[in-house]
Amino acid sequence: MIKPDRWIRRWAESGGVEPYVPEQVNAASYDVRLSDHWICPTREPEEMRAPHFKLFPGEVVLASTFEYVRIPRDVACDLKLKSTLGRLWINHSLAGWCDPGFEGEITLELQNLGPVPFVLDAGRRIAQLIFIAMESEPDVAYGDPGSSSHYQGQRGTTIARR
Repeated sequence: MIKPDRWIRRWAESGGVEPYVPEQVNAASYDVRLSDHWICPTREPEEMRAPHFKLFPGEVVLASTFEYVRIPRDVACDLKLKSTLGRLWINHSLAGWCDPGFEGEITLELQNLGPVPFVLDAGRRIAQLIFIAMESEPDVAYGDPGSSSHYQGQRGTTIARR
């Protein structure tokens, strides 16, 4: 079952997201914004902090959410790119799932599938978090001892950890 706006507000107000902006609550999701931390494998320097990032056709960049989230143990979270960006040929590819118990800033994999450069602005609403109730808490949540958690507590854009 997908969690509604009243649940999202309670989650946010109790420390589920920092900073919490009430205007980012939707009927069934919470909007997250881009931070100013970019990692692009085709650029020199590869990692930078900047208020804007021009993403060229076919290019990919790792970015992160401005928000730090704490996903409850009895909820999973699906990240979906805002539809306006999809209509501009910007794609969030690959990893868009937050397991129960995850906390941190979420790293995004963004790609320009369009024919022209696109400017990504720090602070822009980039994606929506959709919260899905689980039947029960897992035996081992993300971040628990014994889990295979590599990104618990991450801050900023984070490259792959093996």
